[in-house]
Amino acid sequence: MAHRINAPDPPSPTTKPKRVYHIDILATFFGIGTWLTINGLFVQLPLLALALPEGWNIGSYLSVMVQLANVGPLSYIFLNSMAPNIVTEKRAIYVVMLIGLVTTVLLANLWEETTPVGGVERSTALLILVTCLALVDCSSRVLYLPFMSKFQEIYLTSYFLGEGLSGLVPSAVALIQGVGGDSACQNRTDGQPGLEPAQTHPRFSVDVFFYILFTLVLGSLVAFVLMNKKEVTKNARKVSKSVLEEEFDIEAPPENLKMPQPYDHPSHESKRLSMIEIMSRGSRGSVETCKSTHEKSIPLPTLSETQEEKEEAPPTGCTPLSVLLRQPKTSFLYLLMLQGYICFWEFGAFPSIQSFSGTPYGNVPYHLAVALSNMINPVVCVVALFVPVWSFKLALGAAGASVFFTGWICYLALESPSPPLVGSMAGEVMIIAVWIIVIALFTYVRLSVATLLFESNGKSGLLWCGAVTQGGSLIGAIISFALINNSPIFRPFLPCGE
Repeated sequence: MAHRINAPDPPSPTTKPKRVYHIDILATFFGIGTWLTINGLFVQLPLLALALPEGWNIGSYLSVMVQLANVGPLSYIFLNSMAPNIVTEKRAIYVVMLIGLVTTVLLANLWEETTPVGGVERSTALLILVTCLALVDCSSRVLYLPFMSKFQEIYLTSYFLGEGLSGLVPSAVALIQGVGGDSACQNRTDGQPGLEPAQTHPRFSVDVFFYILFTLVLGSLVAFVLMNKKEVTKNARKVSKSVLEEEFDIEAPPENLKMPQPYDHPSHESKRLSMIEIMSRGSRGSVETCKSTHEKSIPLPTLSETQEEKEEAPPTGCTPLSVLLRQPKTSFLYLLMLQGYICFWEFGAFPSIQSFSGTPYGNVPYHLAVALSNMINPVVCVVALFVPVWSFKLALGAAGASVFFTGWICYLALESPSPPLVGSMAGEVMIIAVWIIVIALFTYVRLSVATLLFESNGKSGLLWCGAVTQGGSLIGAIISFALINNSPIFRPFLPCGE
């Protein structure tokens, strides 16, 4: 028989659950699997473009494939709502991880395979497999964080660290790999007159790189398997109401008591964690939903809440857009415009035109620009986790500064194959520095926008932030794809001429 007990006093804010360090390790490896393969694919562009028939246009194809792959999380949301007992979160994670493992192995063996399409050789195997990988990585956004909500909040930091490493680790491996220097010219191997670039020799091949990614994805799967074992995670999971009733014979409080929600007076730490999750480089314009965004621990109810606190607490559902638009523009509409502008360039257009701005300065500077700019994103996120500085004015200032660097990058891409300072050390340093600076500014703006939207609108703010992120990214990818592949304004650098 259940015994009613007196309501406990609210827990002290200084009380922290005991940390289980092997859960931190597992959560980090689990987080690494979020956007690992797509981030790894983009840092391989300097080598892929030299071997594929699309050449330097391959980046525009990959950008569009990644954006279109957001059908994955939308499909999961639909199927889960239609058959929640069949399409469960746990099963879906196993499916996407296994697809990622199989696809990565296939990519290591088939990425160079081409087939004629309309009389032109195309990298069909690569594009199909990239679409599968993008479906996996995009789906991780609506699957992985809700799974982490089953654990105590202290382990979210480790998970977010893993998300950051999903961009940092492939970039570091690519830096070790190198590109083998600039391509020398040699006679064409097909018997036709003229010259062609000789194959470069990095420290290890693209195949080996993809097998390294496979090993990391496998580690993420192993971490997920272990995190589902109660004997491994029994001291790290949340204590649910059913556990209290069944194991401790304690009767739950009445249903009419208000359960404190994640947004009832959120702590500074929880807001920082939420922002890092939303805006980590893993997003690449992925879809966010009210169901999956910011699912956090709900503490045991207390009886100390007053009616005033209940009335002041923000709504926990998704606020309609019409209501949000009536708020002061600086707190919502302008922030969404900033987010759309940043994502248009960072996730949409820039992956497509980066090769045109960088390759004239040489394979090595271009490779460093790609790898280091991909690394700066998680670095900014980690710094922001410990030194958060958010304000609308600072975000606007950073966005304004990014306009100059964005314009300069576009100018360099349009001037290809002969942009300024080609063939000089100053040009090589410049192209690396400008890419690092612009991505750092973009990352700070995205973090600031997400933080401000969360503070003012909670879950609804993050929902619309995710929607604008996806919309801006998709528009940027489609426009850049059309311009690169159907107009002469972007000309690739050909070291050995036509």
